[in-house]
Amino acid sequence: MNNISILGSGWLGFPLAQVLSEEFSVKLSTSTNEKLDRLRGENITPFIVDTTNLNDEVDKFLCSDILIINIPSKNIDGFKELIKHILNSSIKKIVFISSTSVLKDETSPLLEIERLFKNTNLKITILRFAGLIGYGRNPAKFFPKGKAVKDANAPVNMIHRDDCINIIQKVINQNIFDETFNCSAPSHPTKKEFYTYCAEVSNLPIPTFDLEENSNPQKIVESNILISKLNYKFIHEDLMKIVF
Repeated sequence: MNNISILGSGWLGFPLAQVLSEEFSVKLSTSTNEKLDRLRGENITPFIVDTTNLNDEVDKFLCSDILIINIPSKNIDGFKELIKHILNSSIKKIVFISSTSVLKDETSPLLEIERLFKNTNLKITILRFAGLIGYGRNPAKFFPKGKAVKDANAPVNMIHRDDCINIIQKVINQNIFDETFNCSAPSHPTKKEFYTYCAEVSNLPIPTFDLEENSNPQKIVESNILISKLNYKFIHEDLMKIVF
């Protein structure tokens, strides 16, 4: 049985650990003591790991076969220090959760962190997730009254948490490493269409829309390589059918 360590126990990390714990022995990190008791009750071994202040606890946490990195930090120095610990551990494979935001910003710290991991001898698959939705994340809530949705005719790139977890599972179970995948649902309605739908199905106020075109318009993110390599079929293919 593979042992898996998951760095980050937030909106994605915690439910991911719950799913993987049905199949693997799972260690899960949190940066706060308050979460420890809750995590212990989930057939998960919890650890306190703070990437801004690493100590001996991280070496125990990294005593696994596979590491999934799922934290929002863009602290390059912190990741350099983490990599030193990883290279001295039993970790041989990494799933690194990144973002499709790196596709439009070549100076992104996140892109630099991707490169740091690629420059090691570790087998790493980078998953660049599009906008995360589902389970409390409703895009209609991003625009309180008075805040307009800019570039409203641009396409959206989104992915549901169910698909994020399923993709990670398939990468591990199919042993698909040394890859980089852009991960976005196949449908791409406009912001106006999608945010209106999100508001209507949730009985929320419909946002106001700025139809002026952006000088640097958002492009559609395709997941063709992901679909081909993993033989993947999205759980939530049509964004206009998601129930929030």
